[in-house]
Amino acid sequence: MIRLLRVDDRLLHGQVSFSWIEALSLKNIVIVNYDASNDDFTKAILELSKPNDVKLQIMTIEEFEQKVENYEDNTILIVSSLFDAQKVITILDDKIDYHVDINIGGLRNRPNSVMMNEYVYLTSEDTSIISSLLEQNCYIYMQRLPNESIKVITPRLINLQK
Repeated sequence: MIRLLRVDDRLLHGQVSFSWIEALSLKNIVIVNYDASNDDFTKAILELSKPNDVKLQIMTIEEFEQKVENYEDNTILIVSSLFDAQKVITILDDKIDYHVDINIGGLRNRPNSVMMNEYVYLTSEDTSIISSLLEQNCYIYMQRLPNESIKVITPRLINLQK
């Protein structure tokens, strides 16, 4: 079962990896990212960023679409952008009629982005995607680590940031 869809532009890193794995009793990490799936060095670094007893898969969105029905154990999906999160949500809805919460755990400052908190900056494209996902009744929140408080994203919050 897919427990969480996490958006983090750093993908997987030690502190987040270990804390979320423990909090959700995760068995699998699936990173859906074209660049990482095609870079052996990045794959090696990501492999070092997880506990030994947790399985890591790194794949493109197309590969994910082919394998989406195979995730039975507790799984976290990680993407680097809200654009990719939207693609994953569409695949989940179409292929297995499954809804998953979207955790925005880290989007660094980029040109023309607006600060939501100290670890999430959103562009106008990001807010458009979030608005679309909210219209699909997705539950979206910002939370870096499981022991930190949750900030739920609402249409009103997005509109205030524009």
